[in-house]
Amino acid sequence: MKRVLSVIHYPTFGGPHNRNLRLMEPLARRGIETKIVLPDEPGNAGTRFQEAGVAVTKIPLRRLRASPNPITQARFVANFRKDISALRAEIRQEAIDVVLINGLVNPHAGIAARLEGVPVVWQILDTRTPVVVRRAMMPLVTRLADVVMSTGMEVARVHPGAVGLNERLVPFFPPVETSRFAPDPGRRKAARLALGIPEEARVVGTVGNLNPQKGHEYLLHAARLIRAKNPNTVLRILGAHTPTHAGYARRLHEEAREFGFEPRATFVDPGSRVDELLPAFDVFVLASVPRSEGIPTAILEAMACELPVVATDVGAVSEVVETGVTGVVVPPCDALAVARAVGSLLDDPGLSSRMGIEARRRAVARYDVEACADAHLRAFEASIRHRSARDAAFSVGTVGER
Repeated sequence: MKRVLSVIHYPTFGGPHNRNLRLMEPLARRGIETKIVLPDEPGNAGTRFQEAGVAVTKIPLRRLRASPNPITQARFVANFRKDISALRAEIRQEAIDVVLINGLVNPHAGIAARLEGVPVVWQILDTRTPVVVRRAMMPLVTRLADVVMSTGMEVARVHPGAVGLNERLVPFFPPVETSRFAPDPGRRKAARLALGIPEEARVVGTVGNLNPQKGHEYLLHAARLIRAKNPNTVLRILGAHTPTHAGYARRLHEEAREFGFEPRATFVDPGSRVDELLPAFDVFVLASVPRSEGIPTAILEAMACELPVVATDVGAVSEVVETGVTGVVVPPCDALAVARAVGSLLDDPGLSSRMGIEARRRAVARYDVEACADAHLRAFEASIRHRSARDAAFSVGTVGER
């Protein structure tokens, strides 16, 4: 049994946490045991893992923040070595074979693993990082990482040096438990009841934490336009509040009231019940802004639930949503384009149904959790081979110098 230390720098449950949670069992069947490290700060990620029966280790683990506050950045720098030391201790204590880094910009685990002589798999998950930071980080990533994983090829292409890694680059799609996320009339009825949705309503919704990269304000504007033409339209945004974006969440609630949507009904923290609530939707929308996503798991979960998807053309989204086949891809930051695309699906139930059926077929064939587990296993095995080859080359070079 190989032991993987998965380091996640974010305390609020999101895509990286969901992926690690969903992969634990299938990876265990492949001989991989996963240990989770989270930052010791407020957030619901630890609780969500514990509810699923997964023990996590919390350590003081700072992260780079998009903040102009010099005190915030000074704390990051001041504690950098301490955080690396804590990770090194965790690697030794748990007898770790591979370190998995969930995200681009926090190199602590990569440095700790290199100092401990442990292989590194570094995941690039989205396009949120500014171009200048990508260019600064990628030489370090390609130097420290034995393998780089990216959510889709477009994400790799916009990170300098990733595509040139050749066999050391392993693209993957986020995992979906297609047996849990599946169309079912009974579950749909129960979900609509739980979300307070009238039987005759058409439901437009999304899944995503309340942070600016998700572009929820554009969905709100689009929903207002949709409802003007289709008065029985209901909007639901399933996502947790994040402490660092409390102001953004307040603005969303204010806009919802202004547009005639009841915030308490519109914004729902789904906790671990996304699979139960998602079947209530008729159309799934991803309204994310530029420089945000890779491939959000929520899109693939919606596809597995046989929902047509309207998504903005960000990250590698167009690699999974095909316009006219499984949904519609629209420009980002364009509420009118979202409204038109959603309206076309609401006006044509036959087209919507056909897209949903094809979306489900592709989710089962391409995006099931087992396929994602296979990709991770390939990455872990390749990282071990690469580190062994690197160590052997170093040993030969050292002997030659003597």
